[in-house]
Amino acid sequence: MSATVYVGLGSNEGDREAHLVSALEAMSRIDAVAVLHCSSLFESAPVGPPQPHYLNAVVALECTLPPQRLLCILKQIERDLGRQHGGPRWGPRPIDLDILLWEGEVVADPNLQVPHLELHKRRFALEPLSELAPDAEHPVLGMTVIELLTQLAPQDVRRCEATWWPETLLPVTE
Repeated sequence: MSATVYVGLGSNEGDREAHLVSALEAMSRIDAVAVLHCSSLFESAPVGPPQPHYLNAVVALECTLPPQRLLCILKQIERDLGRQHGGPRWGPRPIDLDILLWEGEVVADPNLQVPHLELHKRRFALEPLSELAPDAEHPVLGMTVIELLTQLAPQDVRRCEATWWPETLLPVTE
């Protein structure tokens, strides 16, 4: 069965946009996954220890894999792109891929929580997500993405220009 899945991408090491584009290209090559749309790019202040600003985006995927299988593949993409797991919590990284929302699913297991446990607190995830799915409902909180966004205090997040990242809302793959 197919579902729409929203994945958050972030990078704050090296060529941030190139890391996001590489992750997007890797996701487009996953069997049983089609990249539907991409948000704009957003730059945000980091959460956690002092470190460079992040570049963030959200992509909408059409996916027939189970959530845990997609998570395993996303973690492999992170490793392939140079992410070292085991560093400081919320530390800098070349790439971070998080499953934010999964249409019709709530997942609560030790390795995966969907919707993402911090989604409702993170403007850097909600701003790009609101471009793709403003009316998507958080299945636990019962609020739409846009409602969650309007309740959030201001945070250091701003839309920025892309060099290689696909245009907002345009399909990435045919």
